[in-house]
Amino acid sequence: MKKPLIILNLKAYKEAFDEGLEILNVVENVAHEFPQISFVLAPNAFCLSEFSKKKRLVKIYSQHVDPVPLGAYTGHLPLEAIKILGADGTIINHSERPISIEAISQIIDKSRSLGIETLACARDLKEVSKIAALRPDYVAFEPPELIGTGVSVSKAKPNDLKISVVSIVQESDGKSIPICGAGISTEEDVKLAFSYGVMGVLISSAFVKASDKRNKLFEFASAVESAFF
Repeated sequence: MKKPLIILNLKAYKEAFDEGLEILNVVENVAHEFPQISFVLAPNAFCLSEFSKKKRLVKIYSQHVDPVPLGAYTGHLPLEAIKILGADGTIINHSERPISIEAISQIIDKSRSLGIETLACARDLKEVSKIAALRPDYVAFEPPELIGTGVSVSKAKPNDLKISVVSIVQESDGKSIPICGAGISTEEDVKLAFSYGVMGVLISSAFVKASDKRNKLFEFASAVESAFF
């Protein structure tokens, strides 16, 4: 069984650029204290190479990729490019950067041949079912209306979250791991999510904008530890 997962999406927040590798060092230090948990950091594409070169315990994901090969594709980010830069995986179909189901399928298929992990986001239960059938490594149920609100999916939509876990496992024949995101801000949010069957949480502003990022991440990791082990 894979380890439980904490994914930290830095998006394009100012703090992510101002503090740069300090954030990676914080995550690395907490990861060292919680070896039974997998930590993923998703920096902006501008920082992918730098973060990938400095990583030790933490996996580095791209925040997005495009279903195109290397070549004459101005402004695109091919899977082959993030592999060259040293990334371990990628987020796809985040509600702030949605793509078509056809593009999701193409990316997942190509990622397997390149050894790139895929974390595909789904905005509702219908999309959860469609994406899980494509068998990415992870499927994240993340209702967009809750993102950045501080109101977590585990509190606002517990029944939908439970259904999403079952759907992900069934539609993927157990090949995709269920996770969730949107509004997760506290230890209680994390514990609730894991009690409903997820194996990971996708967190952004609650970590990036925290005045003490180490303590905040330590709280999240402690919640995962107490809920899972």
